[in-house]
Amino acid sequence: MNVNQLAEAILKEVGGKGNIKELFHCVTRLRFYLKDRSVIDAERIKKLDGVLGVQFQTEQLQIIIGNDVENVYNAMINKVGFVMDDVTAEKKQKMRIGGLFETISAIILPVIPVMAGTGILKGVITIMTSYLGFETASDLIQMLTIAADVVFYFMPFFIAWSAAKRFKTDTALALALAGCLLYPTMTAGLAGGLSPMHLFGLPIPFVKYAASSIPIIFSVWVLKYVYDFVDKHVPQMLRLVFTPMIVILIMCPITLGVTGPIANYLSKGIAAFFVGLFAFSPILAGLVIGATRSLLVFTGMHLSLGAVCMQNLAQYGYDVILPVNTMGTLAIVGVCFGVWIKAKKQENKSIAMSAFVSSFIGITEPGIYGVLLKFKNALIADIIAGAVAGAFVAFFGGRSSAYVNSCILSLPVFVGPGFVYVCIGMVIAFVLGAVLVCVLGVNEGESGKMMTAGKAAAGTAGTAAVTAGNPAAESAGKVAAVREAAGSAEAAGLAQTVASPMDGELIPMRQVEDKVFSSETLGKGVAIVPENGTVSAPFDGTVTTVYASKHAIGLTSDQGMECIIHIGLDTVNLKGKYFDIKVKDGQKVKRGDLLAQVDIDSIRKEGYSLTTPVIVANTSAYLDVFANQETGRVSRGTTVVTAIR
Repeated sequence: MNVNQLAEAILKEVGGKGNIKELFHCVTRLRFYLKDRSVIDAERIKKLDGVLGVQFQTEQLQIIIGNDVENVYNAMINKVGFVMDDVTAEKKQKMRIGGLFETISAIILPVIPVMAGTGILKGVITIMTSYLGFETASDLIQMLTIAADVVFYFMPFFIAWSAAKRFKTDTALALALAGCLLYPTMTAGLAGGLSPMHLFGLPIPFVKYAASSIPIIFSVWVLKYVYDFVDKHVPQMLRLVFTPMIVILIMCPITLGVTGPIANYLSKGIAAFFVGLFAFSPILAGLVIGATRSLLVFTGMHLSLGAVCMQNLAQYGYDVILPVNTMGTLAIVGVCFGVWIKAKKQENKSIAMSAFVSSFIGITEPGIYGVLLKFKNALIADIIAGAVAGAFVAFFGGRSSAYVNSCILSLPVFVGPGFVYVCIGMVIAFVLGAVLVCVLGVNEGESGKMMTAGKAAAGTAGTAAVTAGNPAAESAGKVAAVREAAGSAEAAGLAQTVASPMDGELIPMRQVEDKVFSSETLGKGVAIVPENGTVSAPFDGTVTTVYASKHAIGLTSDQGMECIIHIGLDTVNLKGKYFDIKVKDGQKVKRGDLLAQVDIDSIRKEGYSLTTPVIVANTSAYLDVFANQETGRVSRGTTVVTAIR
């Protein structure tokens, strides 16, 4: 692919510079806001060499390029000049509906693993007390109930933490606002049915904020602007104390008297709408939600509905959406199984089976991109199966007692009224999806260029197709599945792995405060915040480059994987100071061998970040490269990255 030719061709197809209002890019896509959309011929753009797909999302033209997106973007900028930077575009995007969904999804996402784990525990407690004879008042059940309920009850704290990261504001003050919502005075006033307090005429109602998410999201969003304003006007020498003091004095009444109550009533209204829809016509509600589940995942809107599910749980004690969502998941499982049966090409069979395994445990993206978007009949079968099973479960009153991932592993939370029908619905979704594919057939010549993207998505975890790099796969159970799958793939010669070179705390690459790494321009991998200065070899191989500034080491594995360990950010400026390299170019090393000793305390005192990206430099040589886990403490020698051939 010639990036200059592709850039020129794309510019021509979008109507030239004069038709572009905004141009920016993400990790895989060129993103345009155009003055006149009528000039766009999506099919013609799809046929360009180097384009994987084209779609319109929230008035935005997205041209999917893949790993070369930045090169193509730079070639376009060289031709038309600077149009719009990412920061400005992101701010404008947040004002659009699509941006709202994206923001809510991003905030809820990091909390899902702990919610899913404790949610299943709630289901186990229900089984123990309802069917196994355990007394509700027993010490064992009381202790299990504490463990199961603590995250749900104190949800505003977890959401505050995540929202602060998303809005890039002070985390401690965000947590303080969550504390305001759940302060004993507020909970006692609610329990006692007391009349609102008043402050300068502003009513402070006693509202149920336990288990809520929207009120604290709204409050932290306001906090960002209040904090920035106050911090800007307080003299620098006084900011440490006076900025948080002034901000909390402003935000406490705003949170309790304005943002909290408004968002609470809004949340109740949304929850009441969905519950009312189910009450008006459970068949219609189940049919629509079940049919569109995979489409919502495709657009990224499925996680934003998590706030609605949590509000249902907080307000009514149960949720009716999650059981229907699960029907959509099982429909994808059945469709993938049907494609595996019906497909004749070995490549398609392999992709379908991989997607079947991952969808079974709740990771549906490989099935959506690798199967549903690849075969038209598969998508039709999925929509029909999800609609029928969703309508069936909704009609018979399927309920969830906690927020969990929508998959068969979450069965315990559906125990209670309608449980039998949820189980039957799962069977309907799976069987109908598989049968419809077998009846409709699979046209293996229809895939077009989106097959490339689909194959990459579906093949992410090789023969087991478990995508740890996908945000939906970050629960503890799924991380274990990823490790097992990666180990099996490596043993079969399908995968190569990278061990952590340092002890420390993992953070997702996208959170690294350096665009070159966070955008994965240099390759995919993980980032580690080290707790000591020992750096060891991530695999058996050869030291290919010890950079003159000693802040980075390049290695090549015996199988040809190229890895860069970049110790700290901008540490090139130290010119080798505090780095004691123990190896040299061309030296053979074994996994775990000592590469360097680094004085991390001195580097930190110099004001540099110790965040250490560990990247696979030749990512494009693999079907996919993904992190076995993206967060949590990691020890040297633990596998952290897997590359699938």
